[in-house]
Amino acid sequence: MVFHHIRDYIVCIVFLLLGIQSYAQNHSISVLDSITDQLRVEGNINKSIILNKNALKAYTRNSDTEGVINTNINLGGLYWYLNDYKVSLQYLETSENLSEKTKNSLLLGKLFGEYGRNYASLGLLNQSNSNLNKAIFYAKKIQQKKQREKLLFYYYTWKIANFEELHLQDSADAVQKDRKKLVVQPLTYVYTAERFLSLKKPDSAAYYLNKALKISDQYSLYQKSMTFYAFGKLYFLKKDYDKALDFFNKSLVIAQKLSRKNDEKNIYKFVSEVYEKLGNISKKSEYLEKYIKIKDSIDDAEREALVIPVKKIIDREKRNERKDRIQLYILITIIIMLALAVIFGLRQRYIRKQKEKEAIITETLQETDKLKSKLNNSLDELTKLASTNDPFFLMKFKEVYPEFYETLVTRYPHISPNDIRFSCFIRLNLSTKTIATYKNISIRTIESRKYRLRKKLGLPSDVDLNKWMMEL
Repeated sequence: MVFHHIRDYIVCIVFLLLGIQSYAQNHSISVLDSITDQLRVEGNINKSIILNKNALKAYTRNSDTEGVINTNINLGGLYWYLNDYKVSLQYLETSENLSEKTKNSLLLGKLFGEYGRNYASLGLLNQSNSNLNKAIFYAKKIQQKKQREKLLFYYYTWKIANFEELHLQDSADAVQKDRKKLVVQPLTYVYTAERFLSLKKPDSAAYYLNKALKISDQYSLYQKSMTFYAFGKLYFLKKDYDKALDFFNKSLVIAQKLSRKNDEKNIYKFVSEVYEKLGNISKKSEYLEKYIKIKDSIDDAEREALVIPVKKIIDREKRNERKDRIQLYILITIIIMLALAVIFGLRQRYIRKQKEKEAIITETLQETDKLKSKLNNSLDELTKLASTNDPFFLMKFKEVYPEFYETLVTRYPHISPNDIRFSCFIRLNLSTKTIATYKNISIRTIESRKYRLRKKLGLPSDVDLNKWMMEL
């Protein structure tokens, strides 16, 4: 209770600092950041947002550009924690538009670091790494060692995660070496433990996780949450499901407190698998449903936010085109003056442009082939899930054929979950014999189910059910 009174007093000081002369403004920024971080660690994200919005008004009123930049970056980071990537990117864009007015390495490092986190969450891993490289460049220029190493640790951690998702283990290991040069934190040990877990070496993993747990109270709740999460995976590997559940629940409590939706999602999936191993089907379904619900929510937020980076890329291309157009006008003027020599130069430029266009077309075709390959892999995975009656079949099917699934359940809300699953089998163009084999029932039974499904869908007898499903 005393702590809250002290914090409220500090907040008042922040606003007093925001109202006085510019020599004190850098100090007010550091105090604001400290309170912002404290509120975030406690899980009071919304309180922290209100604090920064009020501070933003004060900085704007005082024409304090660096204060405005910093507060927008803070708000971008806070909305990232809420998985509201669209709003987060909007605040970061405001800071970026003002960034030419500052040479403050701390602010620039924070700005590109937040961009890196957002792009990583949206699956734009190469763009994320590009921004993280800029963040690391500026972070290394920060004079205060503790502040510098804190930011570098976070940026290296995100780069490692990006490289692992891109399956570039050598690059991830190289960044890990850079991170090891910093003060050891729980996540340093957790990362090493995760590697041993992937190699099915639980004893080595346990050694590093115990080291992480020993120092976890000295660092943020997030690092403690990730330590508990890794312990859960360790005991899951060791088939000690009760202990695994205990650690996953500890991690979940912190993730919920910190509003880390992605962490909640991952924990729900593991908890569902634990309950499956324990034979508690009811609990397994409960947590699987929570996983799907939060995953859908995050996916929706990501799809909405992707508009911003795509628009940014398009705008950049338009600026480049505008620049090319201006250059072209200059070249035309030179053509008039230099006649044949300039015409020859233009011809060479035209040839180069054509080659660039051909390269782009080739690259686009290659990307298309990759997408086709990915779809084929998804179809193979779906067929495999169908053949084993895997409970994750419907979830995967929704990812591959979202429009078919949405149309089916929207137009025909009265059909049962079994009818939906059966319709998905037909949409995969599985033969009657194959479906019968997968379901371990007779072909005659499958034909009867098709007849009943046709009636529920209200289809005339002359309509081919398989063809109708493929065109839905």
